[in-house]
Amino acid sequence: MNKIISCQQVSKTYQDGTLSVEVLRDLNIDVHAGESVSIIGASGSGKSTLLHILGGLDKPTSGKVELMGQNLGSLNQAQLGQLRNQHLGFVYQFHHLLAEFSALENVMMPLLIGKMSKAEAEAQAAAMLERVGLKQRLLHRPTELSGGERQRAAIARALVKKPACILADEPTGNLDRKNALNILDMMLELKNELGTALVVVTHDDELAMRFERVLTMNDGGLRPFQAA
Repeated sequence: MNKIISCQQVSKTYQDGTLSVEVLRDLNIDVHAGESVSIIGASGSGKSTLLHILGGLDKPTSGKVELMGQNLGSLNQAQLGQLRNQHLGFVYQFHHLLAEFSALENVMMPLLIGKMSKAEAEAQAAAMLERVGLKQRLLHRPTELSGGERQRAAIARALVKKPACILADEPTGNLDRKNALNILDMMLELKNELGTALVVVTHDDELAMRFERVLTMNDGGLRPFQAA
């Protein structure tokens, strides 16, 4: 199975004045094509830090992260941005949709950044919004969408380029239980349909158990989840 992300002996330490805070310690994880991985752990355990490092949004203090076989530490910002845009999609707890643009325009954005023509970008964005159940909401701005609809639009934006991997940080954290389950089911269904790997950080053990691989963040490292 193809390796999308490889994280080798990664440590991350933050300096707070004279105090050093070690968040990640000699952490290893591989993410393979098409698999679903959930990462659970206490608040402040380093889950989001790890996700940012996997996505090249933050740099480890030591260790190596590879995306599609390329060492992220050896790339400049332009190369890193291009690699991310080509192979990764990001979903956050807060949708981060641009308020002045419609759902369609928001989802078109990654395609336009990738130099696709406007007509083709519009067609692909509309098709992806239809797949997440927003066919009737293409021209609505984020303020005109419900919380669940905004998150669906954010997921459509992350998936529209059919990336090798989606990295999601508490993607259902702002939703009620029914919407959270619906959003998660939809993400897993689209993952299977598109062959995209999915890595989700969540504090919700019940949602985490729906994934093929469940890992617990503890003492700066990852281990397979074990029920109490």
